[in-house]
Amino acid sequence: MRLLLISFSIVILTACSYSPVDDEDVTEEDTDTENAEENDAETENSEEESKEEPALEPAYDNAGNVDILSPNFHKDYLNHYYYYSYGGIERGMTSDEVAELIGEPSEDDDIPADEIFNDLAVRYSYQADTVEQVLVTPDETITFDEIISAFGEPTQDLSPEDIGSTVRILIYQPADDANFYIAVEGDGDDNVSLIYPSQLTNAEVVNEDNVMDFISAYYDKNVLDMSLINFEDPVFSEADGYFEIPFVNVHHGLTGLFRVWPYGQIDYINENGEYAYGEFIPYADGEIK
Repeated sequence: MRLLLISFSIVILTACSYSPVDDEDVTEEDTDTENAEENDAETENSEEESKEEPALEPAYDNAGNVDILSPNFHKDYLNHYYYYSYGGIERGMTSDEVAELIGEPSEDDDIPADEIFNDLAVRYSYQADTVEQVLVTPDETITFDEIISAFGEPTQDLSPEDIGSTVRILIYQPADDANFYIAVEGDGDDNVSLIYPSQLTNAEVVNEDNVMDFISAYYDKNVLDMSLINFEDPVFSEADGYFEIPFVNVHHGLTGLFRVWPYGQIDYINENGEYAYGEFIPYADGEIK
């Protein structure tokens, strides 16, 4: 913590030594100098406030190679929820579209994924056979020591005994208030096999003041027009543990409701009262990601 030491000089003013300065003694030149100094200070402060960190260059190329140990990777990846899309691969793509984008998959079958593209792995949905999850999987050997040296100390270092598994997992949580974390999963030799984001279902990031911000993010992520919807006021159900927000689509006349869970999950319930679709909204460092 930086300590600021302020020294106070106590000046005793007596009648014989005190001589007030008349307004006439302050010259126009003095005033101009003071104004110039104030303007310079204001300009300097404004420039400092307007300075922003330069945008990070992507840590991947168009063939699925990822520079995992680079600062650009962990500064970007560890602070975002890249569950559905990364490295140019987007949720909803078919396997043919992925191959057209970054080339044919490898024959590697050691990773629990449907297809491997150098340092990227893809899992496809069962229903639509389109991209459901994108993971990072190092093609070259990277040890846990190298990861910690590059990424910094993890939030948690979970041994196989801690989680009842056969592998060690490093947990990197982007902020104390985050509702997600990044997992670095190892193999039996303590080398990295997978890197991926995951949800924190015990987080409480949604409240009465920001619940509609989460609804707005839901519409943005699904490229839907929110202006066509009339929402009722959100009501929190203590018994069920979620916010419920009924709505009417003024264009189609459709009704339904959203259930928004405190950890950031949004469930769309259709007019028949049936679950239709869900979307997790990532949150960290006081804002929706």
